[in-house]
Amino acid sequence: MSDSLRVNVPAITASPSPLARPPALCPVASLVTACATVSLDLHLPGTLRDVERAAAATLPAHTLMSRAGAAVAEWLYARLPALASAGRQAVLLLAGPGNNGGDAYVAARELHRRGVLVDVWQLAPPTTDDARWALADALAAGVPVRPAPDTWPEPSAYAWIVDGLFGIGLSRPLEGAAAALVENIAYAHRQGTPVLAIDIPSGLAAATGIAAGSTIRADVTMAMLGACPGLFTGSGRDIAGDVLVASLGAEEALAATRAALPNDAHIATSGPDAFLAQLPQRHHASHKGSYGSLAVLGGYDGMVGAPLLSARSGLMTGAGRVYVGFVAQEAPAWDPVHPELMLRHAENLDLSTMQAVAIGPGLGTSAASSACLSRALALDDTPLVIDADALNLLAAEPSLAERVRRRAGPTVLTPHPLEAARLAGCDVARIQSDRLACARALARHFGATIVLKGSGSVIDDGTHTWINTTGNAGLATAGTGDVLTGAIGALLAQGMPATQAALAAVWLHGRAAERCVCAGAGPAGLTASELLPAIRAELTDLLTEATRATPFVRPPYGSRADPT
Repeated sequence: MSDSLRVNVPAITASPSPLARPPALCPVASLVTACATVSLDLHLPGTLRDVERAAAATLPAHTLMSRAGAAVAEWLYARLPALASAGRQAVLLLAGPGNNGGDAYVAARELHRRGVLVDVWQLAPPTTDDARWALADALAAGVPVRPAPDTWPEPSAYAWIVDGLFGIGLSRPLEGAAAALVENIAYAHRQGTPVLAIDIPSGLAAATGIAAGSTIRADVTMAMLGACPGLFTGSGRDIAGDVLVASLGAEEALAATRAALPNDAHIATSGPDAFLAQLPQRHHASHKGSYGSLAVLGGYDGMVGAPLLSARSGLMTGAGRVYVGFVAQEAPAWDPVHPELMLRHAENLDLSTMQAVAIGPGLGTSAASSACLSRALALDDTPLVIDADALNLLAAEPSLAERVRRRAGPTVLTPHPLEAARLAGCDVARIQSDRLACARALARHFGATIVLKGSGSVIDDGTHTWINTTGNAGLATAGTGDVLTGAIGALLAQGMPATQAALAAVWLHGRAAERCVCAGAGPAGLTASELLPAIRAELTDLLTEATRATPFVRPPYGSRADPT
């Protein structure tokens, strides 16, 4: 996803082509760029269908489809290479039988009117009134429409491919002619032809991000009216590319439909606006005790590195004091990398003096490990992060799981899909088939904030759902989950509410990976330890931004604005 601020901009954008531009096609359409720095409301397919019906009822016939196709044409025309702008290289538009196909017909018509060569491949005749109208209008304008061929012409035949085959209503894997066509598009994409998907890449499940069969992989997806969760989690992040949202002038219908939803139906991407107000601020008149004491418990024989990673992460995320309690009897007495850490055997730590406890990294599942978890669960009011082997113990020992459910204090559970499957008593495929529903079920079962890790990590507190859009493949390495656990624990120790601590830590964790990769470290070969200074840098940037947002901030000493 783009890291630029999300902004509302006209659908018309400046073009590198020297050719003059006709007037705007769709002045009421605006584009929103989905990005990591601002939260974006997400909508299930059924909600968007309700919005479409409500908006269409107040507008002349075919208005929404006209706006959608025009928005596609405007965006694409501004980005065509010179040959295509000059009418010497064609744009291919794929039209399915539904309204996505109708959007493609309108886009083809508008590009054709601007002198762009277009080639429309029809998978099947239109089945909706709007799409039939769009096809008739395109044919009347002279747009060439033909059945989709069985073979691909040549790798560089087209400047762009526009996917208008299937939209957000698709609920089954593609097969037959559709699957064969998608495989041809995949071949062209691998050869370098860029792809723009209308609403959602064909074959991707809009609600879940599952790609069960042949699926078009897009460079850009333009979602109409609003974006669905599947664009941001599961396989969606790899398949959808950069996500744009075209409002189509239906903001009032969207707001009204959303307001009518139950309070627990809120879904959004997570950005700093979701947690910045609760981020712990730094003051001159403070000391180490002002920022909390964090205990990290774990480190069975052969796994003492895991709690050290968590503890180091806790330091870098601002905890005032960090202790490590090892289950292993043969544990290090000090950390030569970070001697600031205080290392103990787990049973020798006074957990009652801690502002937060994180348990699980390298914990193991021995009797000693279970006893350590039991001690942590005895802290009824202390904020608690449960990860890794501690989650496996909960799955194996129902009595421990019941104690989590009865806790009064804030609890954050951070399972990866396999750990979530153990907790839920199912398999990984079930968890991944609907990550949002599984995170919600676990959150309500345990009365906790759940961080279901993976591509597009899902954070759910039982009433609201967020999908994180930061991070990259560099996080697919040992120890990165331990780093996340320490970051959540540190923010809890500093007094953040559990949900906001989880949102902030997951966001910072992903941004740290992006920072490392931008600096040339990874994604292949990125290590968990390399995330630590990057997390600190990202946290510093956030705190600086939060300070700037506060009115009447005193300028630095010695500046021109300083009265002294």
